[in-house]
Amino acid sequence: MKDFFHGMSYMLRGVRHLFTRGLKRFVLLPLVINFIMFAGLFYLIYHYLLPYAYHYINQLPSWLSFLSNIFFIIFILSFFLMFLSLFTVFFNLIAAPLNGLLAEKTQNIFFGSAIPSLPFYKIVLRSIKRQIEFLSYFLPRFLVIGGLFFIPFLQPIYPFLWFLFNAWILSIQYQDFAMDNNLISFKETRKKVASSKMHSLGLGFSINLVSFIPILNILTLPAAVIGGTMLCCELNKHLLKPLNV
Repeated sequence: MKDFFHGMSYMLRGVRHLFTRGLKRFVLLPLVINFIMFAGLFYLIYHYLLPYAYHYINQLPSWLSFLSNIFFIIFILSFFLMFLSLFTVFFNLIAAPLNGLLAEKTQNIFFGSAIPSLPFYKIVLRSIKRQIEFLSYFLPRFLVIGGLFFIPFLQPIYPFLWFLFNAWILSIQYQDFAMDNNLISFKETRKKVASSKMHSLGLGFSINLVSFIPILNILTLPAAVIGGTMLCCELNKHLLKPLNV
């Protein structure tokens, strides 16, 4: 559990370093993107999910009516986490170049390390390939977890399943910006994340928690990039290239 709580601390470090000198200008656009994401998410929940939730609860047989509040909470939590997962992955794909730059500057400032240089066209091709690899990993698992909602006896623990799935996916995605910058393949990234499973789950768990806190959740995206980069670099110091080389 020590590794788990240590992993959680990286999100807090990310929040603390958001306005560190040298990083501030790279944080602004990810903050704007994150604001748009959460605004869209809450609009979707308020205008579409809540009416559907009430309709779903009204379909319960009368002998289950005393459980309506519990079912309502399970429904809202489950679908909030589902949409959070989908929105976060989608917006991170859009913001990948900005997040990659923020991860690079974090590595420069806090670890005195440079990323390997590549021609621009190779960076573009590598980025496209990386996003396809990530989506190939994410989408089948997302669909499987989504399908579990229709298994009745799993519904009481369904929000927990989404929370755990989100923690894992977000941990991979936010560490992957630094991994990709250092030319570590996505397959190898998954192995490295799995080898430090408790650290990674701790990071993902804390990202999930912050996403539930109003105002603070606006900081999630850039703070998670910084925190994920710090975790990645500290666990893989032997792979980092000094700035003066």
